[in-house]
Amino acid sequence: MSDDIRKGIYPVGSKLPVEAELCEHYGVSRTVLRETVARLKSDGVLDTQQGRGTFVLAQSVHTPFRLKAHTEDLAQSIVDLAELRLGVEGTAAALAAQRRTNAQLARLKDCLERMERAVRDGVNGSEADLEFHRTIAEATGNGHYRMFMDYLQKFFAVAIDTARSRSATTQGLSQLAQLEHEAIYRAIAEQDSDAAEQAIKQHIRAAATRMSGRSLLSKAA
Repeated sequence: MSDDIRKGIYPVGSKLPVEAELCEHYGVSRTVLRETVARLKSDGVLDTQQGRGTFVLAQSVHTPFRLKAHTEDLAQSIVDLAELRLGVEGTAAALAAQRRTNAQLARLKDCLERMERAVRDGVNGSEADLEFHRTIAEATGNGHYRMFMDYLQKFFAVAIDTARSRSATTQGLSQLAQLEHEAIYRAIAEQDSDAAEQAIKQHIRAAATRMSGRSLLSKAA
């Protein structure tokens, strides 16, 4: 697909065909296609607009920004990413509290209710969890936050999925995560920027500790 974009088969500004058509054209599964689209989005080649589709962006001559995980030390990789998230998502939550629309608030509430059902049923609620954080980024009204969150979530989606699966079998952990999300939602609903920023930072720190067993207060020696 990237070669076709470079060749101009999909010109800048054009909308990509629907997923089923692309899968058939390239002879790949939906999973492979979605991974390809996610990579091209993180490279700044594509942009997905909710309700409209995926579009080709003007290409930059610069090397795309990339993160490299510490594959030899997963726990430290989780901590490092959480420290980055503190700055990005902390400010995003503060902006979202100021700028969110009623529709975006309703989506956050829906995510919260889906996570609550997952806790009650003892199942994994990672999809709703990820959507909750994406919606906060979108509610900033700044497209760069949404694009950066799409990129970051490629790295912490697996960690969230793993953590939620473990929490579902450990008494009390899922409930703690739910309370943290409720605090974030409440602050955004009340348009309290300071409270929203503090609530999401508290959640990120706690979640990183649950996933890695390490505190964000100090680096490993």
